[in-house]
Amino acid sequence: MGKCLQIFFIILILSGIQKTFAQDLKTEVGTNKELDSVRKKLDGGKDSVVFTAKYIRFTKLSLSKDSIILLPLDTSTLNIQNYSPLLQPLHPTINNGNMGLAARPLLYEPSKRIGFDAGFHSFDYYALTPEDIIYYQARTPFTSLYFISAGQKEQLFRAIHTQNIKKNWNVGLNFNRGDSRGFYSRQRGDNLNVAVFSWYQSPNKRYNMWASAIFNTMRGYENGSTQKTTIFNDDYTKISRDAEPVRLSDARNLYRKNTLFLKQTYYVGRIDSTSSQLSSALPTNKITYTLEYNNDSYDFYKTDADTSHVLPPGINSNTYTNDSTHVQRVKNEFIYSFFLRSKNAAVIKNELKIDAGIRHEYFKHQFMGIKSDGNNYEQSSFVYQNVTILGNAGYRFSSNVDFNLDLQQILQGENAGDYLYEAKSKILLSRAIGRIELGAYTQNQSPSAIYNYYHGNHYQWNDQGFKNTKVSNLSFNYVNDRIGLNAGAKYFLTSNYLYFALDNSAGYNSILPKQEGTDISLIRIDLQKKWRFGRFGLENYIAYQKTDNEILRTPEFYTYNSLYFENTFFKVLKANLGFDVRYNSEYANYYYSPATSQFYIDTNNATTLSSKPIVDVFFKANLKRANIFVKYDFINQGLFQKGYYTVNRYPMQDALLKFGVSWNFYD
Repeated sequence: MGKCLQIFFIILILSGIQKTFAQDLKTEVGTNKELDSVRKKLDGGKDSVVFTAKYIRFTKLSLSKDSIILLPLDTSTLNIQNYSPLLQPLHPTINNGNMGLAARPLLYEPSKRIGFDAGFHSFDYYALTPEDIIYYQARTPFTSLYFISAGQKEQLFRAIHTQNIKKNWNVGLNFNRGDSRGFYSRQRGDNLNVAVFSWYQSPNKRYNMWASAIFNTMRGYENGSTQKTTIFNDDYTKISRDAEPVRLSDARNLYRKNTLFLKQTYYVGRIDSTSSQLSSALPTNKITYTLEYNNDSYDFYKTDADTSHVLPPGINSNTYTNDSTHVQRVKNEFIYSFFLRSKNAAVIKNELKIDAGIRHEYFKHQFMGIKSDGNNYEQSSFVYQNVTILGNAGYRFSSNVDFNLDLQQILQGENAGDYLYEAKSKILLSRAIGRIELGAYTQNQSPSAIYNYYHGNHYQWNDQGFKNTKVSNLSFNYVNDRIGLNAGAKYFLTSNYLYFALDNSAGYNSILPKQEGTDISLIRIDLQKKWRFGRFGLENYIAYQKTDNEILRTPEFYTYNSLYFENTFFKVLKANLGFDVRYNSEYANYYYSPATSQFYIDTNNATTLSSKPIVDVFFKANLKRANIFVKYDFINQGLFQKGYYTVNRYPMQDALLKFGVSWNFYD
């Protein structure tokens, strides 16, 4: 697969180069654009246009909640070297060794969701959702190709093609394929995302339709970790990484998440306009209808005997396991929005916005366990429904001050009583001084289904009777874009915290869901600063966390720093040369259970893993339509450490050279 992708990508690059030269030649023949335009008028000659990124604009669902905000394409090399969803500077993770495998946040980031949740989230980093889809307005066909290669260890290919079939109707396709084989046996993550999308806007801009069909397949091979836990010790006799014995020889998790999505909005009554170039139309009344269908499945498969006792003995068989969980969901949502503002105002101020809506959700939750002969050892099914009322109220005093209140409350159904109330406010002091962002929310969240009921070959529990988890949050943020400063503090108070813990009383190496009876407090302070020293750039991010309960496993200190030299070579090649440094303080780490794809803790024997800085060196450059980078991960391997872990027993990748290129085509 890797060689085929490389050959395919080289062909596309060569064709792109040929096309680029052809466009430049075409422009030169015309001598100047004015002559071309005159020729077109006089004798019907074809006008010569060199299309660029300025002819492409895009939006997302999050940018269309009030009016539709269109943004230009980002063709810079910003953060291009941090392509992996597991290595985002502000949202670090712990994981099982490489991209495509199970992961969870390193810092405390509670999920702000209410209602039914199956509880399988270890592979969410690799899935496309309707909120991730980018919708375009393209005056010319647009294609973007993105390729990452680290030999057979890691490869990633992404392709986007979109074009307007009419002036106000755009269609497109996303194709993502990631194949990360890692250094160790069966340390492979294989992900495929395909999405077809469309955006239609009526000529009078009153009606908009966003539609997408998304198909995610995420396959994570489970090796149960290496048998040896001393492979990074000085006295360990090193052998080839792929020859290191692992504890599972034929096991994998397969997640499929398929979605059909349709959102329609209609502007009723007067439509206002503003001088801002970001908004095309401002409604005074809006009706929104959303229909979404999800068909998700989570499968664990194992065919060989578990001689290393990674999992407790199987109820049906200790050799063959085929556990499957299926969830189907149908969502219908209707929202009416009312805006009250001054008519024909050049600047929006004293604007009142009110949303009122209702959401109905239908769930079908199934468990299946299949024997090697094809018969079932488990088959159960549950049906749930939820009715949620939605409300939002916002007031914009001026372009400098606004306030927003969002309410979600489940009135009827399986998760009746769940709620999420959130308030936000932004205050712009001045462009020189910066702005203040205030926030608060309170949340009452039903336990994920996996905590209360799970029937598989190696684990079975039901009717745990857990209470709802409650989270209260206060946040303060100060942002000054002029000096590149973002500083803030968050406080979390969590009640009835749910987690998985080792419980050998239920069988060898078994886990069980647990609930913490006492409240957990955590305070988090974030500081982000960008510096410029001539041609040198420095970016710093520091997060400090402090909690009063060791059940919540998270480091006290995390930092990401990037230092680079920026220059333009030969007047066309804009390049950066630098290095990134990541570090988190030592803390009691998580273990991982392959059969449930859940991270868990050992409350009786907490293991603290060694932690030292990880240094990556990179070179990235921009040349017209292409961005390229070369990166050497973990260049300091062997200096202070021979390797490291983020999850107990699962070694991370060794030093690795990577190459990446993205290429945009506008016609």
